[in-house]
Amino acid sequence: MTQSPPVPLPSPKERRRLREAKSLSQADLAAKVGVTRETVRSWETGRTNPRGRKREAYAKLLNAIAAEKTAEEPVPAVAGGPAAGRVGSPLLERSR
Repeated sequence: MTQSPPVPLPSPKERRRLREAKSLSQADLAAKVGVTRETVRSWETGRTNPRGRKREAYAKLLNAIAAEKTAEEPVPAVAGGPAAGRVGSPLLERSR
């Protein structure tokens, strides 16, 4: 039986940031993954790393939070966008 590669985990600091961005306490996250609050604390400080099924559940939860946050962020305007070639554009005015 071949095992699939483990789902990547963010750094301990990023784990905490993601949890806090979702307004979850360590106890809330622990309940979702099926571990104790102290275990989540150890994972977020880098003292220990999750293993096995708990690691998979934790990584999937964190990746879902990260994907949700990415989808919520506004897309910044790109230089050279629609206004770049227009006459009277600030970009063209500077070069004249």
